[in-house]
Amino acid sequence: TLFRSYGLHAFADMDLLHRVLAPGVRMSLKLHQDHFTSPDEYDDPAVLYDAITANEEKMVISHEGDPIWRNAILTNTPSLLALRHVMDDASDEYKIIMLNKRYLSFRVIKVNRECVRGLWAGQQQELVFLRNRKPEIGRA
Repeated sequence: TLFRSYGLHAFADMDLLHRVLAPGVRMSLKLHQDHFTSPDEYDDPAVLYDAITANEEKMVISHEGDPIWRNAILTNTPSLLALRHVMDDASDEYKIIMLNKRYLSFRVIKVNRECVRGLWAGQQQELVFLRNRKPEIGRA
């Protein structure tokens, strides 16, 4: 049939697609990203195997709308990786989103009401300025 003649028989079995192909594509995305940071790292097959094993244990690679992603956030998974499709007026691109859990220390200060309003108004003005695409604004 059509599926067998074009090698598409894997797509006929949805279980195979979800259990084998999708995780393989996700892992290849992570390894492709790692290749740009250190191109010669995975020349040794043992190092590549160790990286794949470590990524499977410590990282969740999925779409941000996937229930697996939400579950990973709720269970405090140390690393999350997603591929986000960004469609803007002038661009249609994919971005790799990587989140790593770490602890930060903050200092809490008290700010009066007028200061907060001034900071908020400045942020709003900046957002209006940056989102405006009209050339008369004088944006670089």
